[in-house]
Amino acid sequence: MQDLSTIGMEKGLLYETIITTKNSEEIPNAAPIGVTCKNKSEIVLYLFEGTHTLQNIKSNGHFIVNILKDPMVFVESTLGDLSSDYFESYKNDFYIKNTDAFFSAIVTNTKEVERNDKIGKSNMIVITAALNEIIIKNEGLEPLNRAIFAIIESLVYLSRINIVDDKTADKYLEHIKEMSRLVNRVGGKEHKKAMDKILEQLN
Repeated sequence: MQDLSTIGMEKGLLYETIITTKNSEEIPNAAPIGVTCKNKSEIVLYLFEGTHTLQNIKSNGHFIVNILKDPMVFVESTLGDLSSDYFESYKNDFYIKNTDAFFSAIVTNTKEVERNDKIGKSNMIVITAALNEIIIKNEGLEPLNRAIFAIIESLVYLSRINIVDDKTADKYLEHIKEMSRLVNRVGGKEHKKAMDKILEQLN
């Protein structure tokens, strides 16, 4: 039986995805959303009030999670609405045509929480959803987790920190610390272990 591990999603990790929904007029919408893998059959989303994605999910009770790496889809769906050319219909939903895989999810719980971070206080809606069906279009797919990119970025800074002036080295150190915070927030055990090794090297 297929579960989220089938597409490389691990419990506790946050993945960068494109979520597709539709409104009451059957018009599709796409938005980059971080999805946390709660277990092999459930995911969690944190959504801001007032977004089309949240509105559509509340109305429909289901949505599609697209696993892909196309940078233009992420950019275009962040800056505005994707054109209809990007979408393909599937049963009662829409997915992104060139996605590596997608899965349908059914909402099982919603709750409102107050989030307090460096941006300030904000109200968010926590959506818990159950896996319904997985469609794999390209084998060898890998869901995007920002931790691996943060580690690579840190290694670039680490490799240069001893050959630059002190002011630049301090900037590199701050970047690495920021990357470390990101890894601790979205990464898994192996990501954190790798980041710890980088920090040990700095010390």
